[in-house]
Amino acid sequence: MKITLHKFAAGVAAFAAVLAVGVSLNTTTANAAGKKVADVSQYQGNINWTKASKDLKYAIIRVQHGSKGDAGYMVDSKRNVNANGAYKAGVPFGQYMFAEFTSVKDAKQEAQDFYKRSNKHTKFFVLDEEKRMPSAKSSEQTYVNAWLKTMRSLTDKPLIMYAGEYYANSHNLNFSKFDGSWIAKYSSTKPKVSGTSIDLWQYTSSGRVSGISGNVDLNKIQNSSVVNSWFADTSSHSTASYYNSISGVKGIKIKKAVYEYNNILFTNGQRSTKLAAGKTLAVKGITKNSKDAYRFQLTNGKYVTANKAYVSTY
Repeated sequence: MKITLHKFAAGVAAFAAVLAVGVSLNTTTANAAGKKVADVSQYQGNINWTKASKDLKYAIIRVQHGSKGDAGYMVDSKRNVNANGAYKAGVPFGQYMFAEFTSVKDAKQEAQDFYKRSNKHTKFFVLDEEKRMPSAKSSEQTYVNAWLKTMRSLTDKPLIMYAGEYYANSHNLNFSKFDGSWIAKYSSTKPKVSGTSIDLWQYTSSGRVSGISGNVDLNKIQNSSVVNSWFADTSSHSTASYYNSISGVKGIKIKKAVYEYNNILFTNGQRSTKLAAGKTLAVKGITKNSKDAYRFQLTNGKYVTANKAYVSTY
């Protein structure tokens, strides 16, 4: 997938990756049969998604590279074809953008453009952060923070950061506020990034996937529960089981990581603090929104889901 890594690796056309992952959580069209995930772009040409789905469990699809004015700027010509092809073939997918940040303003604009160009069926968004622009003045983390804040205001879907091991360490990239880390190191030795737990490891650029011509990058899952959660279908409440009363309830315990929200609809821009599994919280009320989803109101006035899959009461 990563253009700069490919230039230095084997001259292979950029932006293809394959990940070995677990069970598909796409509840709409979950018929992909394989164990790999391919990260693809226009450089893979015309993908036969029917064949690819026999090898793939997940896919990650490029949307754009840089922004207007950058030498390498492009909007991926296959972004919609690949997203629709993956969805039709039952391959759950996320989408990524290759960053070429030159300022905070530029980082915000790239995030906004990325979101606007994304497909409605994407499960998550990836910031491919691996190129320091010559005209950039601030630390790379400053631009990463601006991108992340902008994306958090636009979507509640998971946000992942990709970087090469050397780049991540040399620029002291902070992955802690993202929903996952994806690290590249073409080696038999696992990557290490200071202060970061590696969720996904891109370890080679010479893999193969049915229905895709040429080599693709292969990846190894280091934290299956985290990576699988990126692809989880959280858009529907039709089968959710909710608590609907606080009678006898003193508080709640988080079973899976969730976020606090400032309103009961959990709309874009209203997400607040991320709550880790195991955390206990006092509650003062429970309410149902217009979409029939129940929310616990915390003593701080904010809301968390009352979905029994994510919280328990005590």
